[in-house]
Amino acid sequence: MISAFLDTAEVASGLLRPPVLAERWERPSALAQFRISGLAGHLARAVFNVERWLAEPPQAGGLPIDAVVYFVAGSGPAPDLDDAVPRRIREVGEQEAAGGPAALAEEFDAARARLTAQLPTMPLGRPVGVFALVLPLDQCLLARLVELVVHLDDLAVSLEAPTPSVPAEATDAVTACLTRIAVARRGFLPVMRTLARRERATDPITAF
Repeated sequence: MISAFLDTAEVASGLLRPPVLAERWERPSALAQFRISGLAGHLARAVFNVERWLAEPPQAGGLPIDAVVYFVAGSGPAPDLDDAVPRRIREVGEQEAAGGPAALAEEFDAARARLTAQLPTMPLGRPVGVFALVLPLDQCLLARLVELVVHLDDLAVSLEAPTPSVPAEATDAVTACLTRIAVARRGFLPVMRTLARRERATDPITAF
């Protein structure tokens, strides 16, 4: 999981550096009410937050959960984009990007380099505080890997650029995680039919 996360972060770094990002920095993104700047900042937080969380002492107490439970706990009916949580997510993305695209890319690569040295020294079962929840390190990285892969696509679409390929290990991990989230939220049968029996598939099945 460490290599999948770090290698995908390296792919993300490439999307934070093209001239088109600076040219479109203040334009709307492919996500409603998100500027491209804020979306780039939000993408970068998938790496920034891991470093921030690991700077805290290992969490004591509380039952660690996996990435699927983490995402299911935080998802539900689509909120109004003007609600406090979606608004705060956009605001924090803009705060991360406040220094401009070049500064964001440099900060991202610096954090990535520090994690490349730090993560291999840490046990994958180390409890990590993720907002109000506790995840083992490998599940924390999986949750941020999902964020990286999804928002890579969001940013590429926003820039009208091809979505970069991610390593096979990341593809497998994200596919499995998103499928398990969809099953947890929608049930096994609808997901199975969507994937295997299009003639019996009904409503679109999504993880979020």
